Amino acid sequence: MKNPAPPLSVDIAIVNYFGAADVARCLERLVAWPHGIVWLVDNSADAGELAELARLAEGRPWVRLVDAGANLGFGRGCNLAFEKSEAPFLLLLNPDAQASAADLLALAQAMREQPHFGAVSPRIFWNPSRTFVLPAAFAQTPCSALAQSLASRSHALALWLAQRSLRAQRQQMVVRDPFEVGFLAGAVMMLRREAVLAAGGLFDPDYFMFYEDSDLSLRLRRSGWRLAMVPRASAVHEYRHKSFKAALMTRSREQYYRKRYPWFHRLSGAVTRVDALARPVPVERWYDVLARPCHTAEDFNAQTGQAGVVAFSPSMLMMPAIFRPQGEAARPFSSDEWELLEPADYVALLEDRSGTGRWVFFRRG
Repeated sequence: MKNPAPPLSVDIAIVNYFGAADVARCLERLVAWPHGIVWLVDNSADAGELAELARLAEGRPWVRLVDAGANLGFGRGCNLAFEKSEAPFLLLLNPDAQASAADLLALAQAMREQPHFGAVSPRIFWNPSRTFVLPAAFAQTPCSALAQSLASRSHALALWLAQRSLRAQRQQMVVRDPFEVGFLAGAVMMLRREAVLAAGGLFDPDYFMFYEDSDLSLRLRRSGWRLAMVPRASAVHEYRHKSFKAALMTRSREQYYRKRYPWFHRLSGAVTRVDALARPVPVERWYDVLARPCHTAEDFNAQTGQAGVVAFSPSMLMMPAIFRPQGEAARPFSSDEWELLEPADYVALLEDRSGTGRWVFFRRG
């Protein structure tokens, strides 16, 4: 008789920065976690925030609160949890992401069944009603950097790249078995401890925020491990586009190419020559521009003639785009969907009742 598999042992790392309300929802979704320890790392360096987290941990013996003492950034906060954990699997979970215990166990089971997987992620939805899907992690390579800059100079190229990406992402919605990918995002990612150690450790402490997951993805693959999406598992990550992130992303991007593609970093002048190829996107020529800023879903839907929203993006190049799941009919923005949009400029792919598509530019006021 075949011996039963040992119980799954999975720790969870949640890094908080003044997000106790998000942490509360995250822990409530997990209910209880009998499979390991939830390491709750607080980067806030604030007595009030720490006290609120201590209140959330009270009565949850599986939660261990770790005071980082300063804002170490996402990567170094995760590193603290990894150093304390001894479990063979560690899940990185953003405070504003929510996943059920069953979904997390599905990830761990996939890791157990596929010993060559170094890291996996679930299918990630943007909103609690799961009417939009977040795109997979964007490939961070010299080719992708060059393509982004060149696309800003050509509407035809930008449209082709956006449609190609969106088509591939939506086609993946019908895939049932785990499939390999080149990069994974750190918002909801399960890691094999053995793989992380073989790749030189979890996150490079030089990254404060952003690109640390791209760096890790590349190191894992270069160490012979594979990355995969597990469609039978899902989560929700209420991602919000924040303009202040741009400076952090620019700095981390330069670090990433300097460390992982030194030849490209050198030839591109620390990526400045590639960035110099980019041009401001002429939205008035490329898209239908809505007449006035939209403050409500009703305003947006009235200006677009109640057209269905297939996808939208804060990128004027239309990628990566948040999109409707494959097979789900396009429909106008609901009030709940609209409320998740931060005030900013967006491009959306609309579809009218006849199935005709058009890209529009709008400002969410």
